[in-house]
Amino acid sequence: MQLLAQMDAQGDSFLDEFDAFLDKSELAPARATRTYAADLARRSWSQRQKQDERIRGVARHWSLERMSPVDRNVIRLALVELEAGTVPARVVIAEAIEISREYGSAESPRFVNGVLDALYRQQSAAGGKDTG
Repeated sequence: MQLLAQMDAQGDSFLDEFDAFLDKSELAPARATRTYAADLARRSWSQRQKQDERIRGVARHWSLERMSPVDRNVIRLALVELEAGTVPARVVIAEAIEISREYGSAESPRFVNGVLDALYRQQSAAGGKDTG
């Protein structure tokens, strides 16, 4: 989420700084985790226009610009994982809620849950991948 939030603030130029950013991270993730996080952030960033349209479709009273950067980027990341179908939907949504709880506002967990639940239901109805 931090990688994507940086990209949201700085734009495409931040792509070249991924590794340095992760090196400075207090989390110091394991190599596999680091690779997965960077790939997820890159995919989310490259697909953001498509994702943002889907988000707009379910968050009718919230423009993307009005959403907090944390909420917007947590939802984008979770959407990439939901679409991939490699992680169970319940796990993706629960993790997104936890991240929004830690980094967002008091309202973030409920908002993120509502948007992701609507997106997941939409995806399931359209015959998307469903890993539970």
